[in-house]
Amino acid sequence: MPVTVTVCVGSSCHVRGSRAVLKRFAEVLQAEGLSEDVALVGSFCLERCSEGVNWKFNEENFSSATVDDAEKTLREKLLEAKERDRTTAEELA
Repeated sequence: MPVTVTVCVGSSCHVRGSRAVLKRFAEVLQAEGLSEDVALVGSFCLERCSEGVNWKFNEENFSSATVDDAEKTLREKLLEAKERDRTTAEELA
């Protein structure tokens, strides 16, 4: 499951809590045993400054008002990626 999660750490997102989102994402990935499969990176300005803390799951953009909202969405996307990988593996078998 090659996945990249990018969290904006520009000034606007930083003020809105991007550091806390990064920390929570790292905790989730560690707890789920996905630290080796998911690249968690910071990026300056995703150019959606008025929308909340901005982040991406691969190339899909998200804005989260709270750390809990961000975690919920991350978990949903991780589950979708796992299911997609499982389905693909079954089709290849």
